[in-house]
Amino acid sequence: MIQLRACVVIFTVVLPFLITADNPCRFVSKEKGTIDISSLARKDGKPAFPDETPSVGSNYIYSYNPCKPFSEGDTCKDVAVCQVSKDKTLTFVLAKQDSAKWDAGAGLGTNPSISYKFDAKEVFVELECTDSMTAEFIAKGEQPINTYKFKLSHKCACWNGCKSSSDGLPGGAIFIIILLVLAVVYFVGFAAYNKVHHHRTGADIIPHRTFWVSLPTYAKGGVTYIISRATGKPVEKYESI
Repeated sequence: MIQLRACVVIFTVVLPFLITADNPCRFVSKEKGTIDISSLARKDGKPAFPDETPSVGSNYIYSYNPCKPFSEGDTCKDVAVCQVSKDKTLTFVLAKQDSAKWDAGAGLGTNPSISYKFDAKEVFVELECTDSMTAEFIAKGEQPINTYKFKLSHKCACWNGCKSSSDGLPGGAIFIIILLVLAVVYFVGFAAYNKVHHHRTGADIIPHRTFWVSLPTYAKGGVTYIISRATGKPVEKYESI
């Protein structure tokens, strides 16, 4: 019972860290369709929209790369948005891709957007649907303090405007990865627990060892039973789990 509770605690602690952010490249709405901006991103570690000057007066310029992280200057490493002083001597991280959150828009006439967070700073990128295949990125600047607003216009900002790329992992693959991570946490966590608290050694540190050793036998028996039921042939001996 103690081990089961420990397992639940481990899973509930680990899972939020695995699934806290949206996909920064692609958003699916059951009502509206799909937006995929992955084709607008540079994949060489540089921003697709570098050194954009705000439409209002500012001492800073801004760089942004949709979907993929980039680096600029001494401070902005693997970021989504970077703030740069006009003399290029200072750089500040405004957002990282792993904080991306999509908003489909509240209603008609409201554009979808992506928001990012980094420390106390928050970035909003409004996505404007156009017929143009040439992207336009507008930096609106900081308004209010620690809140930065931008607008990205392109056909890929439209619902179902661009086909999904094959760069990202499908949902099934992500699910399998999460299961594998949880399996590793399960075995490593309980092995450490058995070693430290029960002072077990060797194969005895394997969590629920008796079950895992017997699993192949259970699986074989289950398959044999299913086949016998399907074919109508009796099983000489079947032991239920």
